[in-house]
Amino acid sequence: MKSKAILAVALLLAMALAAFAIPAEDTDAANKIEIELKDGNTYNVSKGSTVTLTLVYTNTDRNYSSDVSVYVSGSSTPVTTETIRFIVSDQPVEEKISFTADKSGPMYISFTKDVHDKIYFKVNFETSIWDNWGIYAAIVIVVLLIVIFVVYKTRTAPKQKNQLTFEQIEAERQAKAAAPKAKTEAPKSERQRYLQSKKK
Repeated sequence: MKSKAILAVALLLAMALAAFAIPAEDTDAANKIEIELKDGNTYNVSKGSTVTLTLVYTNTDRNYSSDVSVYVSGSSTPVTTETIRFIVSDQPVEEKISFTADKSGPMYISFTKDVHDKIYFKVNFETSIWDNWGIYAAIVIVVLLIVIFVVYKTRTAPKQKNQLTFEQIEAERQAKAAAPKAKTEAPKSERQRYLQSKKK
């Protein structure tokens, strides 16, 4: 009878030790892990760009696998979901999760298996003057006005005579001086005109 009792106690002790010896992976986290965002809680990005969140955690408890999802505040559909394995470490460990920034505003990260509370952050879209089509329209209008002004000034400007160099002017002067002068008739008197008309 005593041997059976001793055997039962031994079996109970063996089962208890075995339970502590088995690694507690993929179980609900009894003690939450310390997690924070490495780059702060505000992200200024361009719309459509990729946002990478760097999670820095310290886990001195046990190994956990958790589905980490990113949500836009007020939405029940995650922007992205990744499974992250949080390993035991006495030093900070980094894990990254990325998504495309299609919407701006408040967002949060949620963890399954009670690994950590929600982590809230905000995405802001950077604004650029080149995102406004009005800027392009204004540039086109200014260019057209400049072209019209240049064409108008070109057509209305008085035509200037060809400007000759000193050598060309001197050559023309010498050419005119060398040309034979046409004989000019002396003015005729009334009598000469009368006699000339009689001859005809």
